[in-house]
Amino acid sequence: MKEEYNFTLTVPLSDIDEALPLLQEAQRNYPTMRLSRKPDRQEKARFYLCFPFIQARTDLQFQTWFTARNIKNWELFGPNYGVWGFT
Repeated sequence: MKEEYNFTLTVPLSDIDEALPLLQEAQRNYPTMRLSRKPDRQEKARFYLCFPFIQARTDLQFQTWFTARNIKNWELFGPNYGVWGFT
């Protein structure tokens, strides 16, 4: 099992064209981040961002990085601790 920390990002569907480039930039800056999209709910897109714990908490750096760029005040929930997959 692999330890990870994860976030859920909720963005209004009307802002999706602005959110996708920001998420692509995040993937370039944090190459170990896993990104997946949850089902949309109540006119909002939801993304699941996972950061593996490999002797360091890169999720904390991401949270600072994202907060500086979150001009629309999209909802970032987390970090949450989790375990994923098998080793």
